[in-house]
Order: sequence, then structure tokens, then C-alpha cells
Amino acid sequence: MAGDNERIKLTLELLGSGLCPIIEQEMKAVYQDAWIDRAKESFRNSPVTSQPEGEAIRWDAHSTLLILWDHWNSVFRNRLTPLERSFVGELREYRNRWAHQSQINTADTLRILDTASRLLSAAGATEEARQLQVERDKLLHQILQQQGKNVYDASDHHRERMRDAIIFLICAIVTVYVILRSYGTEVPAIFFAAFVASVFGFLAYQRWVTPDRPTYGAHECTNCGKIIYGEACPYCNENNLT
Repeated sequence: MAGDNERIKLTLELLGSGLCPIIEQEMKAVYQDAWIDRAKESFRNSPVTSQPEGEAIRWDAHSTLLILWDHWNSVFRNRLTPLERSFVGELREYRNRWAHQSQINTADTLRILDTASRLLSAAGATEEARQLQVERDKLLHQILQQQGKNVYDASDHHRERMRDAIIFLICAIVTVYVILRSYGTEVPAIFFAAFVASVFGFLAYQRWVTPDRPTYGAHECTNCGKIIYGEACPYCNENNLT
């Protein structure tokens, strides 16, 4: 869905800015003046991270999540719960997938927004958490709105089936009446009238008992974001088979 990439970028930016002061505060409380050196120890084993020399740290989503993960037992376990630690691990995985340009679908984007807002809220970054909650609600509204556009209302289908079945029955009655009025009650006329009545009756029955099938127009797959024309996405099915 359009805007997923922008939402992920915003999430990563807010994770970096929102978690930075909390991490600095907790690291200083435990390591005092040596906190920067201890923080940078986490980056030595991370080949994808380059940090500036000296007394500076490049605060982004990767660095904040990495420090939270590496120093959990010694620093952050007293402020956050094991549930928040699972949030950190999940967000690290999504961040790495995004950095390597792996495909992240709309459902994952919704989960990322929700998980990140929960982590920020638990850490005390309420403003950043609120921004992500707004984006999460917007995306959820878009998903529900898209689904509403793609599927016809079931009650409309039911009324259409009822109307068509009644029309078939009326046609059967009128046609049989005309046949009998025109040709009398001779055996051929009766057989012909019975045949016409059975055809229209069968059509009415088929229309009445056929279950409603949603009709789909061209729309984006909520999973992979590609344009599809039915309920099942052929692109997702291909990926599942390979």
C-alpha cells in the first residue's frame, strides 16, 4: 500500500530520537563516565554500523535498538519488562529487513507501527509513541476502507438474487399463460408449457440458491501491495509455492 515505506522511515526516525535520551540516562546511571565506551562496545561486533570517533554516538534506530539489546541485563531490565525486550528483538529484525531492501508488506507495517509505539510508550517517549499511534490508526483506517471498496455489500447481493428469481418466476407464469391461451390444452401445448415452466423454474432456483460471491475490482493486495483483480493474490501464492 502506498505510504508504507514512508511510515517505516518515520518509525525508525522516531525510535532513534525517542529512545536516545532514555538510553543515555540509564547508561550513565550504571556506567557513569564510561557509558559511551561501554555503548560503543556494542558496535564493534556490528559490521553494518559505523560510529564517529571520540565522545559521540550516531543515534538512529539501529544503534538504539542494539544498545538496548546488548545491555539489557546490566542496564535496562530494571526499567523495562521482558515483553519490551521482545519488542526490541522484533524491531531489530524488521529494521534489518528494511535496510537490506527486503519486502515489507502492509500487515508488517501495521505491526511495526504498533510495536514501536508500545516500546516508546513503555520507555517514556510519549510524544513519539503518540505520533506512531496516529500513523497506525490512519493505516488501519485505509486498510478497512480499501476492503470496503473491494467487496460489494452482501445484503445487496441477496436483494439482487431475490429480484432475479422473482423475475424468472413471473416470466414462467406469463409465458405458460400465453402458450395455453394461444394453443389451448392440446398435449403438445401442455408439454411445451411444461418445458418452458421447468426452464424458468430451474433458472429461478439456481439464482436463489447460489451463494453470494464478493465481486472485486482492481485493487492493491494488502499483503504484497501489487495490483490484483480477485480475492486471492496470485503473486503471494507463487511466493508460497516456491
